[in-house]
Order: sequence, then structure tokens, then C-alpha cells
Amino acid sequence: MNQYTIPFEKAGLYGKMFLDYLSGKDQLKTLYKHTPSIDAFDQIIESRQSFPQYKRDLLVDVLSDQYRNIEDAPVAQILKLGDKNTYTVVTGHQLNIFTGPLFFIYKIAATVNLCRQLAQKYPDLNFVPVYWMATEDHDFEEIASFNLGDKKYTWEHPQIGGPVGRLSLEGMDQIIDRIKDMPEVFKEAYTNFGNLADATRYYVNSLFKEYGLISIDADDVRLKTEFKEIIQQEIFDQKAVEEVEKANQLIIDNGYKPQIHARDINLFYMEDTERLRLEKVGDEFRTVDADYKWSATEMQQLIDASPEKFSPNVVLRPVLQEVLLPNLAYLGGPAEVIYWLQLKGTFDTYNVDFPMVLPRGFCLVMDDCCTVKWQKTGWSLEDVLKNERAIEDKILEEHQEVDTDISDQLAQINSLYNDILKKGVEITPNLEKHIIAEQKRVLKRVQHTQDKLKKEGRRKLKDESDRILKVRSFILPNNAPQERVKNIMEFWSIHQEVIGDSVKCLNPLSFNLNVLCDEC
Repeated sequence: MNQYTIPFEKAGLYGKMFLDYLSGKDQLKTLYKHTPSIDAFDQIIESRQSFPQYKRDLLVDVLSDQYRNIEDAPVAQILKLGDKNTYTVVTGHQLNIFTGPLFFIYKIAATVNLCRQLAQKYPDLNFVPVYWMATEDHDFEEIASFNLGDKKYTWEHPQIGGPVGRLSLEGMDQIIDRIKDMPEVFKEAYTNFGNLADATRYYVNSLFKEYGLISIDADDVRLKTEFKEIIQQEIFDQKAVEEVEKANQLIIDNGYKPQIHARDINLFYMEDTERLRLEKVGDEFRTVDADYKWSATEMQQLIDASPEKFSPNVVLRPVLQEVLLPNLAYLGGPAEVIYWLQLKGTFDTYNVDFPMVLPRGFCLVMDDCCTVKWQKTGWSLEDVLKNERAIEDKILEEHQEVDTDISDQLAQINSLYNDILKKGVEITPNLEKHIIAEQKRVLKRVQHTQDKLKKEGRRKLKDESDRILKVRSFILPNNAPQERVKNIMEFWSIHQEVIGDSVKCLNPLSFNLNVLCDEC
């Protein structure tokens, strides 16, 4: 497949703070440590050389256990993590069933792409792409549905409420039975494994096994033990909230909008079927529903004995990631990029290295039919991505035979009234307000006629605008980017081609929206 690129700033799909960060605006520079460029990796690698060997050995042990039931596990990649010359590049996402929207695929593809670039720049080092599994997230509704064609499929689970990674796969067979030609990889994942985390690890490994990807699940007592000190500080000293609010104020003062807000305690208490927010009330610690309560002494004992029962929220999850991995960069969507920028002060407070923050891969795929329709229009994809009214107006401008422009007539009316005003004022100044009011009234009526002319012009050219809008609706279904709506199964006949081409073209350092088609 061929590649067509559109710079982020021309695509019209991304927010101002996201774009300003990538362009290096001065007002945001205190919110990050490393400029998003290939040259900045010299400094990051140097700062990560002190990553402890015992943590590397721990990663090898934990990951080997997590992959023990996968026949073609990335054993060589796991063992590389024990080498002091190995570093990671991470993306993370929820455990959406059947991969969820396409951008899940693009996130991982761009992470692989960056590892390949780094391997070329630093041939003596190893770079491992990592998918951070959001197994502890408890928002079941966000992961339980996906779209395929014009249908929405939803997983009906009999018991929800705790970390989704621990959920059994009960009820998943009902979705598998409803979809004709269900890919074997999903059948095997949701049939042969006991919970959502294991099933997700299996299918992700199957889709990306040739790219050396590792998936990691931090819901492990051995990994959480490495986070114990920060858990204790967060609960007893509540350090993160002040740092996040400082960043938020800077963001607001510069005309942007924060993505997240911190709580006094940015941790949940977690059991198999519960993930409950923690708070301090008086001298006690409790969950928000007050079902669980601890004194300060009891809370310290719980942290020491069972750190796995503490789950970070959006503020501390990135900190946990960087504590556990010899990581250089994190790839995320526009909202993720912004909330990572809100966290640098928290990282500094907890003395944790802050990675480079990069945009994930952004991609649209056009099938043969859509590509042919687009090429016949003669339009650039930048213009196709514009809103419907802008497209209709552009078509009107291109068809001079449908002339709806009456700016010359408006100028003549203004000129006539200016002459009338001059005469009227010469007779008596009392006529000035009356004549100006009449001028405004007439211009308003003529403007209404202008709108009618354009409406009829658009109607006359409807067939042509429909041709453009059909292309647009394929890549922006319901005005949302295709990557946020469609599922990889819609492209299953060429899924390896889509994945392979995504790995080649989704360079997270290029800041482009990418379009893949046969003849771009």
C-alpha cells in the first residue's frame, strides 16, 4: 500500500495544546524534559543507564511467567531485558475486546517503528517495544464494545466491578458465535485462556509476534513491591495533587485546558471484584463508600504486606510504568500527550525519570473503491477532511456557472445608501439615523437572499458534493476519524498488510496523519 501524509496542523483534527507542544512553543517547555526529536535520545539513554540490574532480572522473571502458556512467546526479547544495553519504548491501552478501534493497532505499530529507528541510530543497543496492558482499569463499559461494519457488538458479563484484566471470559462465546468468519486468533484467545488479561496478551502476541513486541501486566505482587515506597508517600504525604495543580494552572494561564485533575490520594484499593478509590477522613483511611477502613498503623501494615492491593489512577500509573521499565519514550494519543505533560512535577517529586512523550501513530486506510472515488474528485485529502459546509462552499467556488456571489451588488447598495445619506444630512441631520437604519435593514434582507442563493447552489451541485462526502464518510465515519470507529476485522483479508505498512509508515517523530491506499 502507498502512503499519503498530511501534517497534523493541516488535518484539522487535533487540539491547540497538542500541536503547540509538538512545535516547541516556549510556554509549554517547563512541562517536559526531552524535546520530541531523535537527537534527544542521547540524553535519555544516558539518564537510564543507571536502571538497576535487579529490576531487569525481575522483569525477565515476571514476563517469563506471564508468557508461560503462550507457545510462540517472545522469549528472546524478554531475555534481552536482562541486558544492561536494552531499553524499552512503551505505549499503553485498555483491554478492548477484539482489539477495539484501529488506533490500538496504530499505537503499537508506531512503537515498533520508533524502536527500529533507534536500533539504526544506536546499533550497539537493544530496543524492545512494549504494550502496557491496562489490566487494573475497572471501567468495563469502555472496553466491552466494538464496531464491525454497521453493527455494534457488546460483551455481556455477569459480574463486573473490579480490575478488568481479572475478568473471566464468560459470555464472550456469544459474540464469537454472532460473527461470520471470526478470525481464529480471537477464537483461540477467548476460548483457551481463563481471563481477559491472558486472552489479550495472546492475541496481541499473535498479531505482532514478528515485531518483537512484549506485553506487560503490572498487576503482580512482585512488580507492585517495587512501587511500595511511592505508595506509602502518596498515601501519607499526598504529594502528587499539588504538583498536578501547579501544572494545570500553567496550562490554564496559557489558554489551554487540562485533561486530568489529581485527587489527594491517587490510588485505589483493589480486590478481584472491586477497585475502590482511597481517601483520608480525619485520622482514618477509607474507601469512598466507607466499606473498608484503616488506621494509619493498619494502612502501613497493608502497604508492607500487600502492595498488590494498591492500584494507581491516571496520575500515578505513568509513574509506576517508569519505575518498572528501562524506558525511553511513551507514545499516546492527543489527550494522553497532554495529561503526561501535566505529570512532570509529580515525576520530579518522586525522583522518577520522565521519558520523552510522543504522539502515537495516526492512520486512515482507504480501500480500492474509496481510493478510486477520491482520485476522480481531483481533490487533496486535506480538503476532503474539511467539514461538510466548507466542502460545499469549495464546490460552489469551483463552479462559476453556478454564480451565487452578490458581493458586487452589496457594494452597489452600500454606495447608493451612502449617496442617499449624504443628501439626507445636507437637508437635515435628523435623517441620519433613519437612513442608516434603512441601510442595515436592506443589507440584512439582501444577505438573507445571499444565503438562499448559496443554499440553492449547493442543492444544484449536490451530486458532486455527495461524491466528495462519500469519500469523507469512509475516512471520517460520523465525523470521527476512521481509526476511532472501525475494527481491524474490517480489513482482515489484508490485516497483515495493514499492520506491516503501519509499522513502516507510522513514524511518531514525523507528526503526520497518514493515509494508506493502493494508489495515493
